[in-house]
Amino acid sequence: MGLFSPWFLGGLFAVGLPVWLHLLKRSKEDPQLFPSLMFFEHRETSSVMHRRIDYLLLFLLRAAMLILLALLFAHPFIRQSSAAQRGDRLTVVAVDRSFSMRTKEGSSTRLDLAKEEAQKVLAGVPTGTKAQVVALSGILEAMTQQISDPNELRAAIAAVKEGDSRADFGVLARYLRTLREQADIPLEVHLISDLQKSAQPAGFADLRLDDGTKLVLHPIGKAAPNWSVESVNAPARLYDPKTVRINATIAGFNAPAATRNVSLILNGKTVGSKQVMVDANGRGSVEFVGLEATYGYNKCEIKIDSTDSLAADDRYVFSVERTDPKKVLFIDDGRHPKSQKFFAAALTSDPDSEFSVDVLRPEVAANANYSNYTLAVLSEPSNMPAPLTAALQRYVEQGGGLMVAVGVDSVALSKVPVMDVPIQGTKLATRSGERFWSIGDFDQNHQVLKNLDHMNGVKFYQSVTLGTDKANVLARLSDGSPLVLERRVGEGFVLAYAASFDERQNDLPYKPIYVPFVQDAVKYLGGGGVNQPVNVQVDSAVELRAGVQNQGVSAEVLDPDGNRVLSLEESASAPSAMLTKEGFYDVKTAAGRRLLVATHADRRESDLTVMEPETQELWSSTGGSVDTGKNPAKAGVNADSTPWSLAPYILVLLLLVALAESVIANRYLRSSIHTEETIKA
Repeated sequence: MGLFSPWFLGGLFAVGLPVWLHLLKRSKEDPQLFPSLMFFEHRETSSVMHRRIDYLLLFLLRAAMLILLALLFAHPFIRQSSAAQRGDRLTVVAVDRSFSMRTKEGSSTRLDLAKEEAQKVLAGVPTGTKAQVVALSGILEAMTQQISDPNELRAAIAAVKEGDSRADFGVLARYLRTLREQADIPLEVHLISDLQKSAQPAGFADLRLDDGTKLVLHPIGKAAPNWSVESVNAPARLYDPKTVRINATIAGFNAPAATRNVSLILNGKTVGSKQVMVDANGRGSVEFVGLEATYGYNKCEIKIDSTDSLAADDRYVFSVERTDPKKVLFIDDGRHPKSQKFFAAALTSDPDSEFSVDVLRPEVAANANYSNYTLAVLSEPSNMPAPLTAALQRYVEQGGGLMVAVGVDSVALSKVPVMDVPIQGTKLATRSGERFWSIGDFDQNHQVLKNLDHMNGVKFYQSVTLGTDKANVLARLSDGSPLVLERRVGEGFVLAYAASFDERQNDLPYKPIYVPFVQDAVKYLGGGGVNQPVNVQVDSAVELRAGVQNQGVSAEVLDPDGNRVLSLEESASAPSAMLTKEGFYDVKTAAGRRLLVATHADRRESDLTVMEPETQELWSSTGGSVDTGKNPAKAGVNADSTPWSLAPYILVLLLLVALAESVIANRYLRSSIHTEETIKA
């Protein structure tokens, strides 16, 4: 038995109040009038005869009320076994199947040893006791429901397979807290794992277990030296095989200094090999120049000759697509050469840029083969030949994209070509007033404008005023005039920018945001959308359809073993798919685009360092029910027990005593008053 607030027991001193009322207060007598005391002898009068407790029952009731009130505030409790309350218990067997469990221990892997240990745990579970088997990695997978069938439980353990995800003990702790709350029964949890330090969450509070949760750790394996291909930096897309640079980092974990042979493999063939010195518990880097990849997607990997116990991280796969740069047609009359210079520099700023720019005069562009271009750009048109207007109209209506920079020279036209919105004139910021405008409202969700929040420092000195009756305004200047407009024409889109690509009307070309603005606009109009990464970590998602587009159109994902990841229903509706294995995934999106996505395991799994014993013990003790072996008596008291408050019972007893005191006091007081009235009469 214990007290939650023992300091309230100080209220027991208030028991003196009824003593004073029933004993000391009775020693007082009412004064009587007398003519003179001069003939009386002075002497001490004893009051012993008055020092007796009248109304004994009333006194006891009042004293009991104060005692019960003090106890109520002290909040007493007794320890009661949870098992005794519920008469039930749930055993949870958690088997770690993360990437590091592939480590060899003799002739077996750590996962094999973990499954053997799990079978031993099940053998010790009493007959009829419910149990559940879960598999732990980056997510927690329940292999069974809460059942008492030993055959099904053993079969579930045997069915646990190796995974490529990183272990996360925080995921297990959250699951146990939820299970404890929902099931409201004691939990006995057996975690069978290599207990990697890297599996700990960022904050220890995430490992917290609720009362009534007994955690037993079963360590598998121990820290071992390990070398790993930690990371590879390679372009996802290449255009000139001779300029490609591939950098690989080799790391040693708990390992001595060593020299490792590093190989570059392209489509199953070794195309390069180098040696790298890896410091003790350090890293080394190596670079390969050139990659004679074939057109399309290529399966590449970096591999080392390590002889450690975890061979799975000795290779790092990545995907490279070889293609020709997409052509952008830039139509310019040559009067402002800086516009073409700034635009081309922004679009091709990356040496491995996916775009190239062809510049044509308006009269030549009228006869160009637009099927060779991913989109067309019209820079400050002032004179539009009829054949050019017709060619651009057909191109956009058939699904092409057109970007128009409506500069000052464009006021010679009455409307924006193809978009068909009126050009109303130009505006110039006054020197005495605003001096310049900045970006005002804009659609933050639009792909072209997603980086406009970094344009606060851009100054616009002059703009062209455009009508908005037929187009959607995506961005405005601070004075409310439209800056970026979009309109759908047929199957394609036209984007109008109410300024020039050079520095005559604003200082945007000198700002870092100019490059992503141009590139995002070109990617959006070119139909490529956002470039989807093709080299990702295990447990990443690949996008299959954007928003509600292409609903009902089938998508397909094949895992590294050639198995379909999606069901028939998911292939027609799933917006994305999770990639849970290391290797190459063949992906066909709902838009018809084909991808080769390479996935690699989280290299934190390569560090086989074990959690400190102090951390293990502290984690086990958070459930308040683990016998650590150091204090068996204390563990026996707290094991599987919960505090059971006595406050409700004390409160009921207090109310009954108060009611009895009221009845008894009323009876005594009535008798006393009646007696006094009789005497006075």
